[in-house]
Parts: sequence; C-alpha cells; structure tokens
Amino acid sequence: MKAFALTAADEPAALTELPDPEVAADAALVRVHAASVNGFDVYEASGGLMAMMPHELPTVIGRDFAGVVVAVGTERTDVKAGDEVLGFVTSTPPLHTGTWAELVAGGSNLILARKPAGLAWDAAAAIPLAASTALDAVDAVDPGPGDTVLIMGATGGVGAFAVQFAAQRGARVIATAIPGEDDAFVRSLGATETIDYRPSGLGDTVRRLTPDGLAGLIDAVSRGEAFMALAALVRDGGRASTTLGAADVEALAARGVRATNIMGAPTPAKLATLAGQAAAGTLQVPIQRTFPLVDAPAALEAFAAGTRGKLVLTVA
Repeated sequence: MKAFALTAADEPAALTELPDPEVAADAALVRVHAASVNGFDVYEASGGLMAMMPHELPTVIGRDFAGVVVAVGTERTDVKAGDEVLGFVTSTPPLHTGTWAELVAGGSNLILARKPAGLAWDAAAAIPLAASTALDAVDAVDPGPGDTVLIMGATGGVGAFAVQFAAQRGARVIATAIPGEDDAFVRSLGATETIDYRPSGLGDTVRRLTPDGLAGLIDAVSRGEAFMALAALVRDGGRASTTLGAADVEALAARGVRATNIMGAPTPAKLATLAGQAAAGTLQVPIQRTFPLVDAPAALEAFAAGTRGKLVLTVA
C-alpha cells in the first residue's frame, strides 16, 4: 500500500510503499477514502515526537479517517465488511499505525463508528479528533444561554467546532479572528463578536466587552503564561478549558475558576453523534482545502501557515 510514513529516525515522513496490514483476531481493516490533518500529525511527520514518544518504524502519520471496512477479525463485532465508517487511531505508544495510507488496521486502538450515508468522505474524516476535542472543551466550560465565552483559535479545526457547540447552547461567543474572511467565517458558525488577536491589548478589549468578566474561556492556541493571563479574564466562579495542557488547575481553583486540560478522546458514541449531526446539517464541517495523498507535504505546509477550518487528504 501507499502510505505517508516515517521510515528513519533522522528523516521526515515521506510517501512510501509498505506491506498491507494484517488483520488480527480483534482487528478491523479499512480502506481509507479520506484522512484529515491535525497539529499532532504535523509534529509527528517532522520526526519531532521521536524524542518524546516511542516509535515503531515505519510509523504511518495520521489519526483521523473515513473509509470502508474490508475485513474483520473473528473477535471484532462492532463492524462488518462493507460498512462505511469514520474513525480514529489512538496515539498509544509505540506509535506505528496511522491513517495517511490506503489501508489502516487496528484492534482496540482503532475507534470506529458507522458513517451516515449522506455524509461525504471528506467531512466524515474531518470530524473525529477536532470535533470530539471541541465537544469536550465546551462541555467542560458548560456555557448556558446568555453566558459570554471567549474562544481562542476560533478559525482552526477545534475552534470552528467549538464556536458552533457554544452558540448552540445559547452562549454569547466572542471569537478571535482577523478582520475580513476570518471574521465572516466564525460569524457564519455562530460567533456573536470577534476580536483581532494580532494587536496588543486583547485583554483590554475583552474587559471592555465583558465588564463583569467572562463566564468561560475555551483556548486551543495559548500556552503557559499566555493561557493563564487569559484565564484571569474569567470571573470568579467561571470555567476555562485548554487543549494544550496549559491550565494551572490549582491556581485557578483558588478563586473558584474550574479549569480543565482537555485531551482529545474520540469514542464510538461521540463519533456516531457528531457524524449524525453533520449529516443532518445541524453541525457544519468546514473544510478549507483537500489534497491528494501524494501532496501530503503541501498539506503539512498549509496547516503550519494557519487554517480556516480543516484540511483533508483524499486517498481513494
């Protein structure tokens, strides 16, 4: 099979030919139609994760995918051959299995849900990690009608889903966006107001818009002290979540702010629910651009340059 993979410790990932995966008794084998690009993939493809997590080479890049089940081991009962599915490969070390390939196989590390018939392959592949992470981040903040929530990184994959989930709960969503197309994009997803994050003084702008403080903060881009500075804008008793492990939970709890470090955790139930919403049209799956698998390096460059929604690789 063709796959975009790491094959040596001192080289970035590249398109290569690998043996087709074998199907263990507890596994499913899926022919991939589309796979999406996430920040984890960009870092992994550079080889930067090798010093942090064990790898079993060759290591195929990619976590998200959508495709058709080709074969199922005797002990796997959740899917059958011929099922159209969307799914996620967990990043349990050693990293080896990935989705930027013509085929992907796995057992408990391969999270699957059936794809609704009306949902396009690229949309299905864009859902698993970003939408699940956004859902968990919004659940942690739990905004209600009238609550004001600031979403940092609103134009990215996680942020674009988070804007929708928060707006659907009736929250007043303030989203970071550059004036122009980015601004129009997040407003189309449900943002009430936008803030240009590039100039200094973002905190002053938030204070002007929310004199009583934010009810919640959902942050997909800030690290360390930058996140904690934004969390200071949350009123006592409010809530904050971060997808980058940036929250000092104890320090924020001292003034009654409940903070949560979110780790993306797709499950079959979440994927089924999210895919159903997308198929029904109640959840937008914004895709900025698609690339064929052979152009995976260009997709990595495009992600690093910043996205408006998701980037997707088409495989078959």
